[in-house]
Amino acid sequence: MFEIIFGSYLFLFPILLISAQVFPINFRKTIIHLRATLQISLIVYASFLLRQLIGLYQITRLLKMNHSERDYFGTSMVEMLLMVVLPVLFLFKKISNGYWLGVLLWMILFHAQMQKELLYLGAGILLVNAVLFYISLITAIYALLWLLNHSNNSSAE
Repeated sequence: MFEIIFGSYLFLFPILLISAQVFPINFRKTIIHLRATLQISLIVYASFLLRQLIGLYQITRLLKMNHSERDYFGTSMVEMLLMVVLPVLFLFKKISNGYWLGVLLWMILFHAQMQKELLYLGAGILLVNAVLFYISLITAIYALLWLLNHSNNSSAE
């Protein structure tokens, strides 16, 4: 179900990047908020990946596998580490305001996607559940960012 976060970032980030340059100033603020929402959802995905890596490490220790037998989801360990660490950098305002970190992370995710070949989300009810999960996650994150923004504005007055 968390794979939809991965796939939606690959699809939506370039659209939001181009939209922020093309649309008038009135819509740019909304586009920037949507981009921030996507970036926060990647932090959720990074925590999911970190939990998978911990579980994988525990299984390899339990089965006493050596390093050559371990396969980390078809991606290199450095790439997996970057997919876990880079989204956390979005929490820093100075870094998250720029597009370079988002583009770098998009390229890493795109490379990982090309290694997996196609994004598989399942069929039928699994896809519906994944889409509903993602819509509710994005809505919750956007609402949280809106509340944080308005609480900062009201405390400044």
